[in-house]
Amino acid sequence: MKPKFLIASFLACVMAGLLSYQAIQNSKGPEKDIKAQYLEGGDFKLQGFQGDTTLAQFSGAPMVLYFGFTFCPDVCPVGLTVIRDAINSDPALADIQSLFITLDPERDTIERLKEYLAFFHPNIHGATGPLSEIQAIAKRYGTYFAKTKADESGNYSVDHTAYFYVLDADGELVRVMDHNTKAQALASAIKNLL
Repeated sequence: MKPKFLIASFLACVMAGLLSYQAIQNSKGPEKDIKAQYLEGGDFKLQGFQGDTTLAQFSGAPMVLYFGFTFCPDVCPVGLTVIRDAINSDPALADIQSLFITLDPERDTIERLKEYLAFFHPNIHGATGPLSEIQAIAKRYGTYFAKTKADESGNYSVDHTAYFYVLDADGELVRVMDHNTKAQALASAIKNLL
């Protein structure tokens, strides 16, 4: 065989391999950020506004998952406002849903969650459940929380980390965004998944 033919054949094989690799990478869906790559994430079942709530109920479009509690004095209201402003920032995001999972199931009943979240946006749903289940879900998503010691009146707070978890249309965690994320950045992350 002639050297030119061998070189041409070799280059054709390399090119076919690169194209196949690229096609496989593109078929895997959106690229996950570093934090999302190391978190288990996954579906779960909690109690929501209409009964049992799972991530599967939100499939078909990207969504935002957020952990917090309704008695939170500042972090959670700011986070929920960012989600609201992201959804309201573009007509293409008008149907995007968000799920707020309470870290304080002792006080955050379904009725309280409904009343509290209605203040922010109708697309933000609430979920609660047994503390042990919430702890397991929070751990899989990299949220850590602890109830503080109650004062003389029995009042307490819940210290927690705060992230925006952006999931794709299949419920796969693809972005973990810090609490200081602005609404436009969150909106952009969601739009990249549409």
